[in-house]
Parts: sequence; structure tokens; C-alpha cells
Amino acid sequence: MIKRFGILILFLIFLFSLSFSDDNIEIISADFEKSWNRFMNSNVFVMKYNSYLNMVSLIFPVGLSDEKPNKVGIRYAFFYSLSKKIDKELENNKIFGNVSLVVEDDYVNVKILFPSMYKVIDVLKVVGDVLNNVDGVISDIDKDVLFYCYQDVGNFYSNSFNSILFYFRQNIFASHPYSFLAYGNQKNILYLTKSDFYEFFKQNKMKPYFFILINDGNVEYIYDYILNHYSLPKTEDQKKILSLDYWDFDQYYYRKVDIQKNRTFSFNISSDSSYFLYLFTAPEFNKNFDEYISMLIIDNLLSNPLDGVLWRELREKKGLVYSIYSEYPLLKYTSFYVIFTSCYYKNQGEVRKIMSRIIDNPDLSDDSIIYAKQRLISKIKFSFMSIDSFSSSMIYPLIYKDKRISPFYLQYYIMRAELDSVRKVYKKYFGNYYLFIFEGG
Repeated sequence: MIKRFGILILFLIFLFSLSFSDDNIEIISADFEKSWNRFMNSNVFVMKYNSYLNMVSLIFPVGLSDEKPNKVGIRYAFFYSLSKKIDKELENNKIFGNVSLVVEDDYVNVKILFPSMYKVIDVLKVVGDVLNNVDGVISDIDKDVLFYCYQDVGNFYSNSFNSILFYFRQNIFASHPYSFLAYGNQKNILYLTKSDFYEFFKQNKMKPYFFILINDGNVEYIYDYILNHYSLPKTEDQKKILSLDYWDFDQYYYRKVDIQKNRTFSFNISSDSSYFLYLFTAPEFNKNFDEYISMLIIDNLLSNPLDGVLWRELREKKGLVYSIYSEYPLLKYTSFYVIFTSCYYKNQGEVRKIMSRIIDNPDLSDDSIIYAKQRLISKIKFSFMSIDSFSSSMIYPLIYKDKRISPFYLQYYIMRAELDSVRKVYKKYFGNYYLFIFEGG
């Protein structure tokens, strides 16, 4: 019986892989296209998705740049209270599911996952009541809520990667909220008042994009319901996500280091670990889309966990590092690429030597690039297999209204990327970099 069940699972996986094979990669879901066209005209995306769960996701295009410098952190506290209010009201209406909050530099996502036995319309009614009663949301923000947010932000910054990334931003980006990470400034939170929250709400149009995935039901009915019952953001109301240039340091961001004259910066920290942060310029996806695709492939080739060349050399073969991360933020008007690694402080000399050797002369053979492309495409295909991973992969396409970066299209662009183009992009962006060394010991 177990053997037969195992064979059945393998067969189902095989059928799934066929449905997303290279031969069929240009066959884009008709449901997706129809839902996308509606979204472009309404900011409402509703599509069927085969799962025992339904999802209602509220995407607010409110970012760090919408917070006043002395109030950075209010965004997290406000939306934490909003998500908790929605969770409480759903429970009061006997609708049980999971409400999660995702706070990023440029948006906030309140995601509601619930069993398909509950009706989407009933969830939308509860959400509508909460969104239309901001007094109820703000009245719940008492000292206990602020203290919880204060602690949570502290825990966020205590993560080793986040703490180093924050230290890096503080030294480079000045007089701008982007000197903080997404959760904001912990020190501000305990001093926020209800009038601060009312002012924040008034200045930022709290009209979310609706992103809904349903297992069963009438898509047209749900779509029409939202149009008739909610005030939706109009095209002319949309703000630029990030309009400043990360690389115009003299005008906007100069703080503690002269990044025009130096490319290597060392900081002493009290730790048994040392950290390296390599910072590269990188193409914006909307201006240089082909280069953006090549950068995704390069990122996978260099920094892919368990299989990237840096991981293989530094972790598997040498055992010199604790971890390797990379960050390539999907920002519409600018971007950067970061490679981050941590090691025991006595290994930092050898780690730096190997890192520099690989970055200066990586393996960009045909086989290496093709293998990186295949890994990347497999990762994108895998995102279709759960409602949580699929919904996460759709956030940026919806925010930027660009279906090229959706999982339906992205795998096609990666597949057709030319090998020589990948090499040219590497030569263009990886020839120079800034190195930040946080020396322990």
C-alpha cells in the first residue's frame, strides 16, 4: 500500500512538471490573463487557485518614504493594530483562519488565509467594516500594544543579518527613512500618540489593492462586490515607490563615510564573528529588464543556498563561514545588490581572499550559467505549489503593475536569456564594488 502511494505521488509530481515544461512555458494561464486585465483597470485581482484555503490579501502601497523622519516606525505599529483588529473581528464572526502582516520597505501586506468552507464575501464584509472604522483601529493602540511593537522591532533588529544591514544603512543613507529597515526606528514607537496615528492615516490614502485567491466560487461576483463596496485607489493616486537615486550620495545620503573616495570600510564590533557586506550597483527592472533577468541568474549562480559557487567554496569545501545571504531588492526606480557572509573572526582574512577571487573571476562557463538558469526556473515553478508561496510571488507584480515579473512570465524570460548577455552584465556591474567589513574579535 505504501509503495503504491509513493508511486502515485511520484506520478503526480511528474504530471505537475509536465504542465510547466519548457514546451508549454509560453502557454500562460487564461485565468491569470483575465484577472490581470481586470486588475489593471480596477486594482482588484481575483483568480481561482486549487487549494483547500482561500486568501484575501490587502496590499497597501505605503512605505518608509511615507513616514516622517521622527516618526519612522509608526507604519508598523498602525498596521499591526489593523491586522489584529481584523483578526479579532473575524473571530467574533466565527470565521477562523490566519491573519499575517508583512512589512517591507515600500509596502504593507495584510494577508488572510482561511478554509474554503468560509465564504469570501463574509470575510470581505468584516474587512470592510474594519477599514471603514479607523477610530476602532487607533483606539486599540494603547501602551501595551506600543510596548509589544517596541519589543518586536527590537527582536527584528537583533537578527545578525538585520543588525549588520542596519549598521550599513545608517552609515550610508542619511536624512531619509531608508536609513532604517522596514520596521522603522524602535526608539520612536513608545512616544507615538493617537494624534500621530490619525495624522499618519490622513496623510496616506489607506486604499489597498485587493488580491484574492479562491478555491471555488464566482470570481465575477466577488470582483463586482469589491467594486461596489470599497473605495479603491485610482491610477493617478499611486505614488512612486522610490524616486531617489541610491547612488547620488553627495546630494541625499552622505553621513559618516566618504563613499566617493573609498571603496573599503572597516568597523570594529564586539563579537566573535566577523561580517562582510559586498555592495554592487544593479539594474532597475523597469529600465533595464533584460539586465535584471541576467542579474537574477548571476545571483543564483553566486549565492544560491547549498548550490551557489560561494556556498560550495566557503561552506562545503572549506567550512569557513556560518552563512551566506544575498539581497537584490525589487525596487522600481533604483536597486542595489548585496552579498553578506559571516564567519569566525580568525577566519576573516582567508574568507576575504576567497570571496575576492571568486567575485573577480567567477565561473561563467556555458554549463554554469545554464545550470543556474535551470535552478532558478525550478524555484519559480515550485512557487505554484502552495497558496502561500504563489501569493508571495505575486506581490511585486501587482504593486508595480508589471506582469513580466510574475511567476507566469518570469520563467519564460529567464529561459530565453542569452549566455553572453549574462556575462556582459556581470562585467558591467561586478567590476567594482564597495566592501564593508565588520571586524569581530
